[in-house]
Amino acid sequence: MGLRHSNERLTTIIIVLCFYIVFSCFREGSTYYPTRKRTQKVDDLIINEYQKQSELRKRFLKKYIKPKGYGTLYNALVPEVFCKDLIRIGRVGDGGKWICNPTAMLNWPKCNIYSLGTYNDPSFEEDFQTFLSNKCKLRCVDKDEQNPDTIKRIEDVNGVFKKAFIGSKTNASENMLKFSNLLSEFRDRRIDILKIDIEGGEFDIIDELVSVPMCQILIEVHGKTAEQTLELLQALSKNGFYLFSYEVNGFWHELSEYSFIHEKCFTLFNIQTVYGKFLS
Repeated sequence: MGLRHSNERLTTIIIVLCFYIVFSCFREGSTYYPTRKRTQKVDDLIINEYQKQSELRKRFLKKYIKPKGYGTLYNALVPEVFCKDLIRIGRVGDGGKWICNPTAMLNWPKCNIYSLGTYNDPSFEEDFQTFLSNKCKLRCVDKDEQNPDTIKRIEDVNGVFKKAFIGSKTNASENMLKFSNLLSEFRDRRIDILKIDIEGGEFDIIDELVSVPMCQILIEVHGKTAEQTLELLQALSKNGFYLFSYEVNGFWHELSEYSFIHEKCFTLFNIQTVYGKFLS
């Protein structure tokens, strides 16, 4: 009888231990890993290698951009800064944008998001504002009127829509506004996130874009030649912007997404590592 009870106790102990081991393994895989302490530090050897390559990339682009076009451009591109929390927000497929460390904005007292080019599709703006719990002021601008459903969708995520054409001068009769005047109209001093998708118009207003204080530019470039696209990227770079992401369009290689952050906003978005600047 005593032996039987001993065996039953031993069996019970073994079963309990098995449950404990299984539970521990499950916990390790499902909860411990995501809460593990993360670091922003990038190994110095990695940074040094990026910085050595920066000059090589400059020379590579200068030498081969004309004869080989977009192949040269895309082969040379790498991030110029390290974003710990890099995320693509918006539709899977066309319409999504890469943003650097957007969770930093959750701790800010206020923020401004501008969107140039709506085309009755505010899906990115909706998803981004939902991610931020609608805390930012959203300004959507398009040269054409938007349908009532689009206007309502924008308003539902703390946004407003303005019909305007961004140009190099303000002309009320043509519904044209300088970018700086647009900010004045909304009484904003800085843009935290600027999304641009204006079907090639970006080449005409690049000087306007860099004339106002802003942190991140998420721009779809509708390229003409690879040289012209590179010149646009270099113009942003010369004005203090660092490339942190790019996404080549698999259907039309002359169309690609680029994301930049200004050096004055590194602290705001927790940027601690610069790999090296090669676009300028």
